Amino acid sequence: MVDPVFQKTEAGQEEIRTRARKLDHKLRALLLIVNGERRKSALLAQVGGMGVGEEALDTLVELGLVAPQAAEPAKPVTPPASATTSTPSQRPARSGPPETNLFAAYSSLGKGVDDVLADTAIAPVPVTGGGADGYKQLYHFYTDVIGNHLGLRGYVLQVKVEKAGTVAELAALRDALGAALQKAKGEITARAILDQLDAMLAAQGAAAR
Repeated sequence: MVDPVFQKTEAGQEEIRTRARKLDHKLRALLLIVNGERRKSALLAQVGGMGVGEEALDTLVELGLVAPQAAEPAKPVTPPASATTSTPSQRPARSGPPETNLFAAYSSLGKGVDDVLADTAIAPVPVTGGGADGYKQLYHFYTDVIGNHLGLRGYVLQVKVEKAGTVAELAALRDALGAALQKAKGEITARAILDQLDAMLAAQGAAAR
């Protein structure tokens, strides 16, 4: 893989919570921003100002804290349909599940939350009940928003997200996320993201403290 997407392993998530390996601040900063969506080049670009290079990512891989995601299989080339066999009403099948995270979908297109506000055709993130699935949904929402819109400015908040082990603990970080977003992106953008977060929390019977 030329430019793979990296994700934290279970050991990497545990390291964020426990600091058992006592990583130096540069390695820890890089580990924090690995979220299963950024490619290698994007990760290194974000921490390049700290003097973090490719060898740091290699170290995290060797320690078993991060790993590249498996590459998607190459799609077969489909020859153009002839005029006699074409069926305009048919649509090509999707090769995987639809992107359900609003901010992750726009990030993959190189767009930001301001594009989300301008495009009402994008469906909102579906919300589910509490439990393990609810926790994972909230966790990924926080990490996506922090990674895509706060970057290293959200370092401390990302640490708190990694340490939060329940829906209630994640809900308690709602105001901190809002304050950080308002400072970095402005009130309109912060409000749009918080409205979506509030809907998710309400659906799970949780509320920010």
